[in-house]
Amino acid sequence: MQAGGRPEDYYNQARPEVAALVPPRCHRVLEVGCGCGELGRLLRRRGHHVTGIELVPEMAERARRWLDSVVTADVERDGFPFPAASFDALVFADVLEHLVDPWRVLREAVELLAEDGVVVASIPNVQNIDVLRRLLRGRWDYRERGILDIGHLRFFTLHSIRALFVQADLTVVHIGHRYRRSWWREILCLTTAGWARNLWTRQYLIVGHRIKKRL
Repeated sequence: MQAGGRPEDYYNQARPEVAALVPPRCHRVLEVGCGCGELGRLLRRRGHHVTGIELVPEMAERARRWLDSVVTADVERDGFPFPAASFDALVFADVLEHLVDPWRVLREAVELLAEDGVVVASIPNVQNIDVLRRLLRGRWDYRERGILDIGHLRFFTLHSIRALFVQADLTVVHIGHRYRRSWWREILCLTTAGWARNLWTRQYLIVGHRIKKRL
C-alpha cells in the first residue's frame, strides 16, 4: 500500500453513498484506509461507533478528531491489530485496488467480523468504456485520480470483484453502479438486460455478507 504524496483532498472524501450501505444494526464499524476521517465522521453521525486504520500518519492524526479511535498501520505488513469478531461492518472505500494482495487482506479482515457482519466496498471498474476505448488505441495512461489512478496496483471487473469476495467467504448481497446516467444509456441497459451498465460503470459499490461457518 502506498503512503502519502497526494493532495490533501485525496484523503477527505465523505462518500455518503458508501455510508448509506452500512446497515444501521452494525454498531461497531472498522474503516480501512480512513484518510482524514470524513466518511467515518458521517458514519458516527448515523450512530455507528467507528474505528479507523490508516497508513499515512498525518491523515490518521486528523482522523482522530472525528472517529472513536484510529490506528496508524500498514495492513499488508502489520496485519489488523484487533481480536476476532470485533466489528459488525468493515468499510473499504477505494482501498482494495491499492493493495499488493487484496485477496489476502480481505480474507484476514473478514476474521474481524461478527457472525452476521458485512463488508462494504467501493471498487473502480476497469471494464469501463472510456478505459476500453483508450486501450484499443494502445493507451494505458495513469492519472492522478480515477480508474487508472497512479496508485492502483490491482484492477477489477464485476466478475473479478465477485471472485474476490467469494474467496474471502463473503456472499455478495448488493451491487451498486456509479455512472453518469442519461436516457439513452438507460435504454441501452434495458435492451441489453443490464449488460451495458457494466460499460458505463466507473465504480461498483459492493456489500458482502459473511458466510456462516458450518459446525
